[in-house]
Amino acid sequence: MRSALLKVPGVTRAQVSLETGETIVTFDPRKVAVEALITTVNEADGPLTPKQYNAKVKRGPSPASAP
Repeated sequence: MRSALLKVPGVTRAQVSLETGETIVTFDPRKVAVEALITTVNEADGPLTPKQYNAKVKRGPSPASAP
């Protein structure tokens, strides 16, 4: 699943924990939507029920305001 996520344009990092079933993805929301990431996971790992997804979005500094 990690390698499939890293192939998605806009994804810069993907961590997958088989022990916890948690995946953390760092991506550019201007290039890829969360729904596309969910589709990628479903295609790579088999369909999951919607209640299994728990997305937390952290916003960092925008590229224009970064030093």
